[in-house]
Amino acid sequence: MPVRVKMSLLALAALAAALALAACGSGGSTTTGYVAKPPEIEDWPLFGRDHDNTRFATQNEINTGNVGELGEAWSTELGPDQYLMESFPLVLGEDVYVTTSTDEVMSINGKTGHINWTYTPEVDFSQSTGVGGYGVSVNRGVAAENGKLFLLTFDNKLQAISQKTGERLWSSQVADPATGAYESMAPNVYDGKVFVGVSGSEDGIRGFLAAYDAKTGKKIWQFYTVPKEGTGWVPKGGGGGAIYMPPTVDTKTGIVYAGTGNPAPVIVGAKRPGRNLYTDSIIALDANTGKLLWYHQEQAHDLWDYDAESPVVLFNAEIEGRRRRGVAEAGKNGLLFLLDAKTGKNLFPSVPFVKRDHSPPTRKGTLECPGAVGGSQYSPLAYSPETQAVYVSGINLCMVLKVTYETTKNGEKAFGGDRVVPEDTEKTGTFTAVGTNTGKVIWKKEMPTPMDGGATASAGGLVFTGDQRGILYAFNAQNGEDLWQADLKLAFGTAPVIYSIDGTEYLLATVGGAALTASEELGEIGARVVAFKLGGRKLPTGPHL
Repeated sequence: MPVRVKMSLLALAALAAALALAACGSGGSTTTGYVAKPPEIEDWPLFGRDHDNTRFATQNEINTGNVGELGEAWSTELGPDQYLMESFPLVLGEDVYVTTSTDEVMSINGKTGHINWTYTPEVDFSQSTGVGGYGVSVNRGVAAENGKLFLLTFDNKLQAISQKTGERLWSSQVADPATGAYESMAPNVYDGKVFVGVSGSEDGIRGFLAAYDAKTGKKIWQFYTVPKEGTGWVPKGGGGGAIYMPPTVDTKTGIVYAGTGNPAPVIVGAKRPGRNLYTDSIIALDANTGKLLWYHQEQAHDLWDYDAESPVVLFNAEIEGRRRRGVAEAGKNGLLFLLDAKTGKNLFPSVPFVKRDHSPPTRKGTLECPGAVGGSQYSPLAYSPETQAVYVSGINLCMVLKVTYETTKNGEKAFGGDRVVPEDTEKTGTFTAVGTNTGKVIWKKEMPTPMDGGATASAGGLVFTGDQRGILYAFNAQNGEDLWQADLKLAFGTAPVIYSIDGTEYLLATVGGAALTASEELGEIGARVVAFKLGGRKLPTGPHL
């Protein structure tokens, strides 16, 4: 059964808006595996810039010595009707590609901010209950390969469009929206295959990861993360194991990694015995066949909505004198996992990065930390090979989780659950650097708001992130020193990207809030793309941390 959600008045205000809507100097060597561009242009061609999904830019024109000189190069409004900006841009050549919360794709000139073209697909927003069961639609970006952009729409279509013109080339249906399934993720593409998941664990959908042919849109393989409804541990009306964020492909081993969502019904586990595999897990599949190679479950028999939602990062580290290939993932349970990429075994014990105090929910209601939004949500990690650290966005937001009974259409009583944010609950965040070669916290910043957008690191010794007040930060990646800020007025639901054109390095941010933490007290309504460069127009700052 879907979980009923109680929301604060502030969150309801955000929901109302969303429901209305629904009606190297200039270079350095890279090891991303894509065809190199001319040296005067450095792109951001993939969700995480490279196939390892590190969100590490090799440019160093903007660095710890001059980051204070950053200012606005240009700013482009995406329209007064836009809201909930969770799009992670791509940059190819001189063009930036951004999606909106209603699945439009925009091509924007990376030097000027001029909108080149907009693709507006026909999308049915009426059937799914949307992100977290809230009825909210978001889109987290596109993938690109061989002149095509690949888009997932809210009503579960995978579409290919021309990178140059925005013309639609083909469209395939990947799931039935009548089941409660929806799409919010950016797909991933590698070697002619487009990798997609599906969202909707709260509605009991059956999660999967699938590969499609990039030329034709035909399905190559599909791996289901949970059994069919009414079989195995999955009760009637149950399911889960959704995949909310793009999978990560190791181009050397041909392994695709993804994190999976909660079992359903969530909060109450009486009718789903056992560990509930493969929910709340990291799964490793053969990219050519979809065969399961290993799994690592982060939260067995989940009662708290503790998805493994944040995308997986691959890294290389020297551990006790031995070179290791690892994967990192920040769970909604508030733990960072560092695993062996070949076996899924722990490299180190899991690392807590937010307040953790939880026990099984009761009918009376139990205060749980983290609450049902995490931990860390979909927020991408950044990894710097220079510091051998991953940078983790954390949310300190406790909730009361309560076991309830609901009446089904047949008049039967079934378990359900409520999530309530107490009025006096602290809503803050953390930003934490953890060594991948030690499994230890290097530094940690207590942040004034939940951190929901993720992070980006660079060879300039910097790591960037944004908060829910709209403050963009540049920290020293080595020690966490707060070096620079800019107040963009709109809340962050994504992490910045970095690119270079004609020898000039740009830092680009998309702002406009996030579906589960945006509220009227944390920023204005709207969506905007803002680019920065050295010597640009100065913007106001926030309180120094």
